[in-house]
Amino acid sequence: MDESKAEKPFWWGKYTIPEDEAGHWRIGPLDLWVYRSRHEWRIASENSDDPLDGGLLVQVPLAKDLSEDQPNAHRFGFRKTKGTLLLVPTLADRSIVINPATPFSLLPDEELTIYVSTALWVKIRAGEPPHDLLEIPTYRPSDTWFGPSTREGELCYAGKTGARQQLENLPIRPHRALSAVRVRNLANSNLSVERLKLPMPHMSLFAAGGGQLWTETVTLQREQDGELAALQLGKKPPSMITKPSLISGPREQPTKGLLIRAFGGLIGRE
Repeated sequence: MDESKAEKPFWWGKYTIPEDEAGHWRIGPLDLWVYRSRHEWRIASENSDDPLDGGLLVQVPLAKDLSEDQPNAHRFGFRKTKGTLLLVPTLADRSIVINPATPFSLLPDEELTIYVSTALWVKIRAGEPPHDLLEIPTYRPSDTWFGPSTREGELCYAGKTGARQQLENLPIRPHRALSAVRVRNLANSNLSVERLKLPMPHMSLFAAGGGQLWTETVTLQREQDGELAALQLGKKPPSMITKPSLISGPREQPTKGLLIRAFGGLIGRE
């Protein structure tokens, strides 16, 4: 085991896996093993049942072979493998519907910034030049439907959060990204927020000092009564995050002036 790797405050980046050896990463609820032989890369993973697991462990290199009957095993053949392995954190491949533990209301002409966290995916790349092998969620959220009816809306992931107003009250976990979400209500009626949709495929991921991962600041601006909001994505995380570096860009480029269905639940005059 490479002790210097084990002491890293983060798990992503470039690793060297010698032939016939492996690496092991524990990223919150995800255990990930990657084994290299002369002609193949083999990947296995296992998830715990605890989505709030904050464990972090990196063991590279690891003198271990992976049997083909390990859980969630995948094999990738090459004429000849090269030892470079790259782990890239990415955001979810669908929008995530945030369910605040305690719903809140926003009066007309008011705004509020809340801090939320969402589960990350791990993109595994190997070789020189790197080839995309697999993408694995650190914890797969449950499915949920977001829309006014079963015919109108979209399939999303569900996520619960405390929707904290103070960043220091938000737990830091290695398998989750933080987002500052600014909600503006410019409509004439109160906005009751019971469900809030974040368009993760349109968002980017940044690394801050100490290894914490952030998205850019998100602004959802409601200008008329109803569930629609204008989506505004900042260019980086909040200003108190110093020297953020881009880790991965959006899966889908957002359209300027994008209007999305962002709010769910009871919305209207109170």
